[in-house]
Amino acid sequence: RALDAKGKDLVHLYLPSDHPQRPWTGMLSGLMVLHFYYWGANQFIVQRALAAKTDKEARVGIITAGFVKLLIPFISIGTGIAAYYVFAERMPGVQVDGDTAFPLLLREVVAPAGIAGLVGLVAAGLIGAILSSVDSMMNSAATLITFDFYKRFVNPEATDKQLIRMGRVLIGVMVIGCALLTIVVFDPNTKQLFFTYVASHQSKLVGGVVVAFAVGMLWKGATAAGGFASIITGVVVSYAVVPVYGVTLGKTEFFSGLFGANLNFFHGVFVAAIFATLANVIVSKMTQTDEQKSSLTFVGLGVFTKASLRALITKVMLSLLVYALLGFFMWREIASPLVAALIGSTWTWSMFIDTALKGKEGKLLKDDKFWSGLLAACAVFMLFYF
Repeated sequence: RALDAKGKDLVHLYLPSDHPQRPWTGMLSGLMVLHFYYWGANQFIVQRALAAKTDKEARVGIITAGFVKLLIPFISIGTGIAAYYVFAERMPGVQVDGDTAFPLLLREVVAPAGIAGLVGLVAAGLIGAILSSVDSMMNSAATLITFDFYKRFVNPEATDKQLIRMGRVLIGVMVIGCALLTIVVFDPNTKQLFFTYVASHQSKLVGGVVVAFAVGMLWKGATAAGGFASIITGVVVSYAVVPVYGVTLGKTEFFSGLFGANLNFFHGVFVAAIFATLANVIVSKMTQTDEQKSSLTFVGLGVFTKASLRALITKVMLSLLVYALLGFFMWREIASPLVAALIGSTWTWSMFIDTALKGKEGKLLKDDKFWSGLLAACAVFMLFYF
């Protein structure tokens, strides 16, 4: 474990529920909502799967990306720990924040190595990774606006050339607009990490979107008006819940001791998702369903039967109970992190293999459920072990 000068543990995944930045309750609630958005409802991620030639290739691509994603904590956190010791040795007493650590590592470690082109190679990789995300976002935003607004309401007879030209114009407008907006709203001297800053603002927009997707896929009674209501409710509640909490529940001894005097945005997005779900159900009950669209659920599309969907929900609930018990045993020091990680990962993999074995004699290794189960098991192992 990495320790600072005062012996404080620097590697700890679970922080108190009233921690201002990373409360464990927020990690297991609001952060999960953000993950479901990023991997399941985010256009610039989903479009990569939609570009696959077949459903199988799409699933294999997602699973492969998941295994690579598991390496990120070791790469980023490991590099951060190394940077902590490097800076403590070479620049004692100098406070270095997360956003400046990487360029300082280039200056203090990579450049002195004396390898021609190494700094440029590392910088090119960083810039390429950033631009890959930015151009995907811009392309997705331009596609949505071009087809859902321009072609639908402005110019229904638009040709492909006109659509491409409009997409290019929109990307240019968005780049300039984002640059101007950044100058207005972002303080370059802020102590808050840039990634956290972006996530805190993005979280206010996505809770209702996740609910609209989830309810629409699971419940045939969901309507377009209900989905729209959940999106609007999610945004309103996300912006309102943090300040309202600060002047109400945050002033009470019980809630301030539990979640802090100021509500973390991870908690806020989870509360917003709850209200968005209620809004979706209430509005859907009050409006007329579209029979054709109502059939586009997991059951209606044949992804699950009613029995298999009930079995899936049962497995999820049982798994949550197992994880909660393992967490309790770790908290009471009945089980070590390693033992809990092994039990949790084994349980997780067994839930997938149970489904993969049905009708797959001799083809288990070719079933994506086998590999997705292994991926989930590895993730659960890391969560408990660390």
